[in-house]
Amino acid sequence: MSTPEFDGYKVDHLFLLIGENPLPNYVAANLLLNKGGTAYLIHTTDTEKSAKRLQKILKSELNGFKDVELRSLGDYESDAFHIQKKIREELEKIKSGKIGLNYTGGTKAMAVHGYKAAFANRSDTIFSYLDPRRLEMCIDREDRERQCLKVKPEILPVKLVKVFQIHGWSWNSDPVDVPELPETAKAFAVFHSEGELVKLWRKWCNEVLREKTRNNKGRWLTEKQLTNVDVEGLSLELLKSQTKIQKALMLLDLPAETLFLNTIKQKGLRNLEKVCEWLDGEWLEHYVLQQVQAISKQNHIHDSAASFWIKNPNNPSKTKFQFDVAFMRGYQLFAISCTTIDRKSDCKQKLFEAYIRAQQLGGSEARVALVCCASSEDIEELRTEITNVLKAEPENERKDYKIQVFGREHLTNLSQEIADWIAQNDWESSK
Repeated sequence: MSTPEFDGYKVDHLFLLIGENPLPNYVAANLLLNKGGTAYLIHTTDTEKSAKRLQKILKSELNGFKDVELRSLGDYESDAFHIQKKIREELEKIKSGKIGLNYTGGTKAMAVHGYKAAFANRSDTIFSYLDPRRLEMCIDREDRERQCLKVKPEILPVKLVKVFQIHGWSWNSDPVDVPELPETAKAFAVFHSEGELVKLWRKWCNEVLREKTRNNKGRWLTEKQLTNVDVEGLSLELLKSQTKIQKALMLLDLPAETLFLNTIKQKGLRNLEKVCEWLDGEWLEHYVLQQVQAISKQNHIHDSAASFWIKNPNNPSKTKFQFDVAFMRGYQLFAISCTTIDRKSDCKQKLFEAYIRAQQLGGSEARVALVCCASSEDIEELRTEITNVLKAEPENERKDYKIQVFGREHLTNLSQEIADWIAQNDWESSK
């Protein structure tokens, strides 16, 4: 990784304050530490596990670091005396080389008192902070204005798997990086752009698909049971007069009157249960992933996938939570929640859950969107409501593009809508 713009600020000894989200520490280590240098991960009792994970990751990578060491403050995350004492002790051991302190993570007390201790010991210490709004590494100096260096997406392309590893999260099965039945998904998006057809397809899913292929506990039947159901097929009588729906189903080589699950399975889906899930709404995840990948190159998107099923660390056989679609631009995470539901209350819940998970994974830099089938009126109300809950914006303040909602009217032009959202965030970070 060549980062000549950062060369003047790289150090041989980099102190990193570890907070709840170690991703900024990972970025700082890769951008500010010289080859042959040492990173010191300053953590508390609460962040010890995060620090150990980061230590293991940094040591495992071929980044040329000499060492990655842990330094504990114990339970003194807000104690001025102990914070300064610990930092001074570590600084006094260093006999040569440039020193840096990145105070993006940790508590405010750790940042303030770490700065005081480092500046008192070595006034030539390079102090830095990763600005989450502008996506800049800021170099603070006592005698001049701070120097801000843009962390462009191509400078440090962090993989999705790395972000999950940093948090100690893993998935039950590999996420999907190649969209399934992309042309059919695109045709589904076309008829889902009309409110009446959305309701009609949902009615068919509830009254025909689910009625025939789920048990009384609401779970999909086994493969053998679904095979028996498929002998007769599923009636398409409810949809027969709808041209756009029939056009989409023709791409699956289905007759006009009956839907056969095995016919769709042979198009490349793993099993009959997956066919049911795809028809019931999972097609939207694959469509969104397809739309993201269509604009990846020109928008510096280097990694994207769908269907993340995250393990529960306390019970690995169960899922802790699900992520629908996500992509990375540099170290910035974009998360997209997908639902074919058009009810505003349900959409709001989906968006709120996605926002919380995105913040946990990607920190303040993360961006989150919802792709749904709600009307234009509902999505504007939804975005306003969720923004007001998560961030009380003063009246007439600049628009915040951290959160976006795409409704049914955006489906047929979704790739451009996502590209515009990315551009809006780029513009916002450049202000």
